[in-house]
Amino acid sequence: MGTWREKLNEFLSPGAAATTAATERNTRTSLGVEQFVGSLADAPHPSVLDLGCVWQATVSFFTQAGCKLYTEDLFQALHQARAETRPKAPPLAERFLPAVLKYPEEHFRGILAWDLFDYLPEELVEPLAARLCTLIEPGGALLGLFHNRGENVRFLRYRVVDPRTLELLPGTLPLRLERTYANRTLLNLFGAFRSSRTFVGRDNLREFLVVK
Repeated sequence: MGTWREKLNEFLSPGAAATTAATERNTRTSLGVEQFVGSLADAPHPSVLDLGCVWQATVSFFTQAGCKLYTEDLFQALHQARAETRPKAPPLAERFLPAVLKYPEEHFRGILAWDLFDYLPEELVEPLAARLCTLIEPGGALLGLFHNRGENVRFLRYRVVDPRTLELLPGTLPLRLERTYANRTLLNLFGAFRSSRTFVGRDNLREFLVVK
């Protein structure tokens, strides 16, 4: 059996991932995922947190590469918190934040945040960004997706096809886009990280990778 680094190099080598079926799906090339996976290389058997729903393709991709993958669907958690109709229910931040992300500090090498921040109400944006930062170990990375335009945006789910490809699937939750972010706003929001990279696609979706 090869080492984690050897496995990662195999995953990133040209032609290593089969993409023949990808042409029949709604997919996009993802430099952000490629860079995210590359950022895991310095840690043996790194822990990765996926903030979307469980997809077997994503689980298989990371586990076969030697990662330990955790999944916590914060999109679903956000929907449930916002749907709370109990009389005199606490404010949204008090219902949502204490109920999620119950992990030790610096527990993860990487976090896949997808486009979660585009759907967060204002009171959750800064607290959640700060919390995610504490969960990432030094040298670890967070990948987020951000829409450049606010109109005609469908709620989507994302799963990893291979190191350079994401599959986009229709989401069923009634979440709406709350805002779009200027690049300077993102740099300030994730100012606790030491470096960032931005990749902009033709579909008006930015991939924002930050390294702690």
